[in-house]
Amino acid sequence: MNKNIYGSFLVLVSASCFGVMGILAKYAYAFNISIGTLLFFRFFFAAVLFWSWILYKKIPYQLKVKQIPILFIMGTGGYAAMGILLFTSFSLLPVSLASTVYYLYPVFVVILNSLLSRQSFEKFQIVVILFSLIGLYFMLGADFSQINIIGLICGLGCAVLYSGYILLTEKIQADINLFVSAAFVTSFATIALFIFSMFREDFTLEFHSLGWFPILGVAFFSTFLSILTFAMGIQRIGSSKAALLSIFEPIVTVLLSYFLFQEILAQTQKLGIVLILLSALLTNIIWRKNSLTKKDGKSILYEVTTQSDKR
Repeated sequence: MNKNIYGSFLVLVSASCFGVMGILAKYAYAFNISIGTLLFFRFFFAAVLFWSWILYKKIPYQLKVKQIPILFIMGTGGYAAMGILLFTSFSLLPVSLASTVYYLYPVFVVILNSLLSRQSFEKFQIVVILFSLIGLYFMLGADFSQINIIGLICGLGCAVLYSGYILLTEKIQADINLFVSAAFVTSFATIALFIFSMFREDFTLEFHSLGWFPILGVAFFSTFLSILTFAMGIQRIGSSKAALLSIFEPIVTVLLSYFLFQEILAQTQKLGIVLILLSALLTNIIWRKNSLTKKDGKSILYEVTTQSDKR
């Protein structure tokens, strides 16, 4: 098979794997699985798979002393917090809307980077921000009475937190193997979420036995396999092309939520989703031309899309 075609196929598989996460979460909730329980097992099983892959491929996993606390923060204050916000959003909002709200994170990356670097916004950045804000207005304004405010705040909070997480961890990700960092981060997240769920008394094994299927699905497909296929795909087609294909993620979620849950969206909400996805696509297309381009030619977009498959 052609190298580019195979690489694109792998990235699309990765995007689809993450795109089904919200769907699997909805099924898990239907089996009375708590958010704390679902998140704990998601990262626990993913960590086991990552460590198994590292040992199987004999990937060196020794770290510098200064890297360990950073990975600890990434796992506890990053993945754990983002997981709680994202899955709470899934539980309170239609999965199509929750996924689209979360996908505003590339726009927040642009905004935060401009603010932190004290750079003025470029024309395309202003266009992207306007598209995303108008899209959010249409998506919510279509029937605001149907929108759960807590779910909306959680989705937006996760997007903002994730954008800061991306900028904060850009440098260390360039020095650590993708699977090694994923193994450590998911391990630390597992510990943090177990403590959190026990403190809130949100951890329980008293759920229907069929609930293990969505749990394992989230851990395997939406965490481990999404990272594995993305890493293999990016080796063949590069980070720029892979980033463009990442727009397929929320499209998968929206389509599946429509067919599986019959989530009916108003025309204005559909327009809002299209505008938000278009803003993300514009961000990806022009990203390499702005100040986020790294010295070695790899855009921070590589970090954005890579991290997005590790959520």
